[in-house]
Amino acid sequence: MTKRFFIVSVLVFSFIFAPLAFAAPPSVDLPSECTVVDTDGVPHTYSGEYLGICALEAARLEGIVSTYTLQNFSFGLFLQSLNGIVPEETEFWALSHNNVEASVGLADLVVAEEDIVTFQLTDWSTNTKIGSPVEFSVRSLLASVSETSPLSGGGGAGEFLEERLFSVEYAFDFLVAQQHADGSFGSLMLTDWAAIAFGVETDECNDACLAARERLRAYVGQVSVEASSATDLARHIMALEALGINPYEAPGSPVEALVAMFDGVQIGDPSLVNDDIFATFPLLHTGYSDADPMMNALVAFILSKQKTNGSWEDSIDLTAAAIQALEPFSKDAIIERAKEFLRRNQNESGIFGVNSFSLSWVLQAIGALGETSEAWKKSGVTPSGYLGIFQQDDGGMEPKVSDSDTRVWATAYAIPAAFRRPWNDILQSFGKPVLAITTSEMTPSNASPPGSEPVIDTKENISEASGTSAEQNPLERSSDTTEETESLADSQLALAGAAGSDVDGFETYLIPALILLFSALFAALTYPFLSRFLGRLFR
Repeated sequence: MTKRFFIVSVLVFSFIFAPLAFAAPPSVDLPSECTVVDTDGVPHTYSGEYLGICALEAARLEGIVSTYTLQNFSFGLFLQSLNGIVPEETEFWALSHNNVEASVGLADLVVAEEDIVTFQLTDWSTNTKIGSPVEFSVRSLLASVSETSPLSGGGGAGEFLEERLFSVEYAFDFLVAQQHADGSFGSLMLTDWAAIAFGVETDECNDACLAARERLRAYVGQVSVEASSATDLARHIMALEALGINPYEAPGSPVEALVAMFDGVQIGDPSLVNDDIFATFPLLHTGYSDADPMMNALVAFILSKQKTNGSWEDSIDLTAAAIQALEPFSKDAIIERAKEFLRRNQNESGIFGVNSFSLSWVLQAIGALGETSEAWKKSGVTPSGYLGIFQQDDGGMEPKVSDSDTRVWATAYAIPAAFRRPWNDILQSFGKPVLAITTSEMTPSNASPPGSEPVIDTKENISEASGTSAEQNPLERSSDTTEETESLADSQLALAGAAGSDVDGFETYLIPALILLFSALFAALTYPFLSRFLGRLFR
């Protein structure tokens, strides 16, 4: 009886639970094009093949994974966290393809229908697996946007779509509706990009938009950045400058922190170039001119990273950003090669990538090149017209099924793009703090009381005193700063010269007087001897 009961129990258990143990993993529809964003906020677009990285993004969109983060290294994108789990020092997310450890990274892993992609948290020091794997399969392969028929309802782009006017006012209305009560847009990264969008001067920012801008300005002006990357610092300084906030007066001294990351050759991570590209924007607007040794080093480093195909990291987005960064430095031949790379990567339907992220940065690059959107027209649609196609009826960018953060991000990118306005044209300029009078140069009339600090003045105050405008081109402002500082030094030297002129005159007459005095004494003492000598000589 006991043996029969045991056998029946095993059979029942097997029928109930065994299928669960061998249940197929969840599946995704895999597109051949996708855009992902790294931890520095830089989008990366992939197209032409069915890749593991697009499968991961598809899994996020379908809710199979909740979140993931990707860190950009010289060898490519690296999975930093998955479902909110960040590996410890000796751990990493191991990637497997059809239950075999992958020999390439996510961005290079080509997958097919019914393939299985697995991520397993692993401790490499002990070669042990930690927790359950994250796994999904490929249900079907989707055609790319350019291969499909036109989409309706403003959800995307297609070959035969008519271009649509982008509404800046509606885009601002969308951002206003997404703003938090404290004035932010959630994460500091999203808040910074929104600040840059609100920094665009336009009449299409209505009263509600202006009020949202002031709330955003109050928030950005008081938040302190504790950034581990140069890109985070650069983006935040850009946000401050876009809203007219002096970054030298911001909490956390972000300009000083960014400059401190310069190692004599480049800024931030030596294996990356995106942090150097983005550092040029805020630094050009904080008193560092194209003649500054640090800026020259940064530009040289950026130029050294351009590939033979004209791109930076084979990325449409980063190449468009580099064009904007290099334009003030008159690197025409380099920029022309980058422009040709963008031209080659504009597909036959006229779009760049599969969504609005790449398109927005390309439109800003087109503006930096001094060209019109019409000059880049393909299949009857301009890049500006495609921007309108991606805009939804609520004013936001990207399909409504996308998460709100993605739509806020894309919309913040799109507003400057609608005007083809590069970042350098949006950011306001602020001069370096200048030491107006040093302690050694103080005269009794202007000397500070004992124990007080020397008088410090800023570029803006000097400009105001001399009747010049403080809002000038960053390169001109640096030159003005030098001229004004030299003029101030000349004035101080002139004052010092006037104070010492009496002393110089006294010294001029003192020396001849002393010579005459010593001559008279010499004659008086030697007269008796000289008279005898001369008397004998002429007898």
